[in-house]
Amino acid sequence: MRLWSSIASVAIATALAAISSCASTATPTVTSLAPLVPAGQLPATTRAPSTTLAPSSNPDSPLIAALPTDSGTDSCGYADQLAGGEITFVVGERLYGASVDGRLIRCLTALRPEQRGPVRWAPLGNRVLLNAATLIDGFGPRATGFEATNTRVQWEFPAGDGLIGPTTSNRTLVRRSAGDTRERTEVTFLASTLAAVSHPGGRVLLGAGQSADGTNGVFAAGAAGGQAQPLVTIADPTLVVVEIAADAGGELLYFISDNGSQFRVHELTFSNPASNPASNPASNPASNPASNPAVEGPSVQELSSEQAPISQLTTGPTARSLAWKVGLCNSVTDTRVRDDRTGAPLTVGAGTPLEGLSLSPVGWLDAARLVVAARPSGCDGPADVWIWNLFDGSATLLVKNVDFPAVRIAADTAPPLVLSPTAQPVAL
Repeated sequence: MRLWSSIASVAIATALAAISSCASTATPTVTSLAPLVPAGQLPATTRAPSTTLAPSSNPDSPLIAALPTDSGTDSCGYADQLAGGEITFVVGERLYGASVDGRLIRCLTALRPEQRGPVRWAPLGNRVLLNAATLIDGFGPRATGFEATNTRVQWEFPAGDGLIGPTTSNRTLVRRSAGDTRERTEVTFLASTLAAVSHPGGRVLLGAGQSADGTNGVFAAGAAGGQAQPLVTIADPTLVVVEIAADAGGELLYFISDNGSQFRVHELTFSNPASNPASNPASNPASNPASNPAVEGPSVQELSSEQAPISQLTTGPTARSLAWKVGLCNSVTDTRVRDDRTGAPLTVGAGTPLEGLSLSPVGWLDAARLVVAARPSGCDGPADVWIWNLFDGSATLLVKNVDFPAVRIAADTAPPLVLSPTAQPVAL
């Protein structure tokens, strides 16, 4: 009200001045560079949310300033996920978990030296994979049967009841039960498997590599393996799909292609009658594909293209959340996200203390908040953990100088994938 009163007073004064200028005796106008409205009374923000940045953290003031002081192993206890999600990290020989606001921090387990390594939480947040070789849940730690160096091991969706991963020869795709990791099953459906993931709705495996007939591309098969159905075929012998990741919504698959000179991020859209109940009256469509109406095959669009290497596709617990890393680990790396508001990739951290640092995506807390690891350069070793917000552009520093950060949060439930047996693959 004071602002508008000030403006009104100025307007009245101006009008009176104009009237007086018409009098027979004119008075000289006093010019001034002073603003009509004092600067302190001007609005602090514009109406366009895309031009307004929320305040970011001071790089020297993390939310977590100190860890629990008790160093005994008895103070560590594996526990259920914190409400609202949890960010975990390793310091020394301990795995810690912290609330997103940094107010609660606890030790989840003491680690043996061979267990220190990348941390990956199961889809429901109830189990954790340490360095690919160790699985821990409420029943304690046990060996997975996979080698610690096998970075391609993935959780089975939707419940995290198993682990899947190609062997070092790429000739075999293996599943191990999370309940009893001694239960080993071959679920191979390609002659050579470079990458494989479980569809978020379960019952379907998705893989990149070469089929038995020599076709290169991206394929789908049942959870037990078997005959591969091509989704994307590649004729160029120099083009390789090096990484894949399934979207939490179940309707999209992301993959990275590399032809030796250019890296690209692609988005594959499934033709999925199961996501539209009106077009799928069958009670159990997965067991009776012939009952589904004929649909068009999958489609592919390019999301990004870079000369620098692209890696580390990171999807979130909700649909259409995607981040990836750009650059070599001997330099400063960027993290980009898919921004549906503009249809173009967005670089994380612009206009915040993250700008100029080497960033790697850690995981999504929801559709807006991405956890990133920040280092002066490279992508290995201790890092500061930040929470970057896609919607308002802010960056919040959670903790400094920790190893192997990860996000622990339950993923949304996705419908099962149903592929038409008559659908034609995309030629890339």
